[in-house]
Amino acid sequence: MDGSTVYVCDSDALINIQRHFPRKMQKIRELASAGRLTIPEGVARELKRGTDRLVDIVTKWEKQESVVVAFDSDAQLKIELEVLDPKYGDRIVVGDQTYRGFWASAAGRKAADGQVVAIGKVRGFTVVSNDQSVLYACMLENVTCIVWTEFARRLGLMKTGRQPQLPL
Repeated sequence: MDGSTVYVCDSDALINIQRHFPRKMQKIRELASAGRLTIPEGVARELKRGTDRLVDIVTKWEKQESVVVAFDSDAQLKIELEVLDPKYGDRIVVGDQTYRGFWASAAGRKAADGQVVAIGKVRGFTVVSNDQSVLYACMLENVTCIVWTEFARRLGLMKTGRQPQLPL
């Protein structure tokens, strides 16, 4: 794994890491402590509404200024979000195809998707998301974006080529 890449994760990415690799969450904690993982305040709020084990982790991260990013305290992020949210909120056009935008999720206009993309763009971080609207917005804004499984691979969370063998 590249020792300098900083990742900005959406809720789903962290939920999937926790569900698939619950005994390896220490690697996520270490990445955050090293200043190489961040989440926007909207993602922190989404995760704290959940009932899984991420609530405790996020509560600790909120005490670390570098992990949970508050938009009110960063004018550049706030301005970028004000541009990105309406630009990709309703729909996203890629070539000749139109896709649902950030606001199509269950969270609607309160979705944190725009925050994730804004942090990736302004700070040059790698976005981690499987959300189609985030992937397309990152592509259109020239922001590096990977899916959660690639993030897990980069962290070394899974043993490559290991699969349970079926009985013959």
